[in-house]
Amino acid sequence: MSFKPMFNFGPNETQGNGLRFATYEEAENNAIEKFRAWSMPSGYFVEESPDPVNYTWDEINGTKSI
Repeated sequence: MSFKPMFNFGPNETQGNGLRFATYEEAENNAIEKFRAWSMPSGYFVEESPDPVNYTWDEINGTKSI
């Protein structure tokens, strides 16, 4: 199991990408980081995914591929 960051684009559209994290906190921090950089999303959230973990996040390095 992994966690994927998700983004809201208006009231009826959500999108994610291929990033999967081992913890909810890593996925949420990545979503916060991306949300601050992008101008189109109106919000973000995290949901569980059956996909394998392929990224990590920490305060010093941000998002890194593993």
